[in-house]
Amino acid sequence: MGKKVLIFLICVFLIAFPKGGIKVGDTPITFGYILLMLYTFFSLIIIINENSNRNNVYVKRGRQHVLLCCLPFQIYSSIILMLSENTVSFGFVLSFVLSVILMPLIFLFFFNKYIDRNYFEGVFNPVFKNSIRFVSIFGIIVFFIKIRTGKEIEIPFLTVNIDDVGTLAGKYNSRGTISKLISTYNNGNIYGISLIILLPLYLEREKFLIFKGLLILSLILTLSRTVWAGLLIFMIVYFITKLNSVKGWIVILGSLIFIVVAGPIILNAMGVNLDFLFDKTLGGRAQSLNVLNDISMFGSLIYKGVSEIVYVSILDTFGFLGLLFFIIYLLSPVVIYLNTRRKDRNFNKSEAFWGLWLYWLLCLSDGAMLFIPVMAFYWFLASYIFRDRQPALEPAYS
Repeated sequence: MGKKVLIFLICVFLIAFPKGGIKVGDTPITFGYILLMLYTFFSLIIIINENSNRNNVYVKRGRQHVLLCCLPFQIYSSIILMLSENTVSFGFVLSFVLSVILMPLIFLFFFNKYIDRNYFEGVFNPVFKNSIRFVSIFGIIVFFIKIRTGKEIEIPFLTVNIDDVGTLAGKYNSRGTISKLISTYNNGNIYGISLIILLPLYLEREKFLIFKGLLILSLILTLSRTVWAGLLIFMIVYFITKLNSVKGWIVILGSLIFIVVAGPIILNAMGVNLDFLFDKTLGGRAQSLNVLNDISMFGSLIYKGVSEIVYVSILDTFGFLGLLFFIIYLLSPVVIYLNTRRKDRNFNKSEAFWGLWLYWLLCLSDGAMLFIPVMAFYWFLASYIFRDRQPALEPAYS
């Protein structure tokens, strides 16, 4: 019972209330990550106990391979980080360690056994769907309240960190004459990126068309070109797979009508025209491309965090070698998953892996890699896609 409650709370505070928490200095401490670390700690105790009793620690083979592919970038980036001059706050260093180095280990190793248990699915599925329903509906309501009244809706400790109350206006959410939809994520881009990662899994599980439509509407109302591009690419691929049914054609036709009608209305409300969609400055990100003029094998050894264009930022700090390791790190879950599925006909065929490759594309514009809960979602899916239809575990390498 304790494990089920903890899983429930982790899902709620990572998906529905990811920014709820406190701050220690400039470092946000969210309840979702606290619960995640507690679960990891208890799992570690169990693993140590199993080893003391000479029981094997089991990790599914696919997850083993992904962990091995992550190691080069984790080790290399840790070394470079220790050697680098740090120009950002301790919070961004901690975010890199948690998001990039620890998250793969947490979900692929420590959560390995529990993700494969039947009780996990029984707890996860309803709270996952209801949490996404909540954030999309809450986000839409708050979006229009902001337009009507100019006021933010903040619930301390839940929808906003207690130390951030009254500061949402300063989190880069202004878009022309209106503000982005932020829901409980405090930032439109972070909301959009996080929910696009989860979108394929959600559409696979959600039975009600109204809730699917509300989630997609909330993503559109983020007013983020990055999110729009990711959504458009996914919907094209998703709809192509539905062309063999009348329902699929109806959805495609309805979507096209919505884009034609709603597109100009949204742009007009923002006080912009079509040039907004083809901004040559890439929303102010183009200047970050200047680092391409001075790159090296091992990077600049100046850690400035990870900027919006993730690949460029990795190249700047960690060099060509670091970028190569990072690409292997990020792409390994889907590559290994597809290879496993090709060989094993009984392997679980989930559409959730599309959320992973969508994130690869988003990293070309804005990956929000160090912001809660982006990488938690990414590495959860990276572990989740290796579930069997009938959960079974294979021994880890010894």
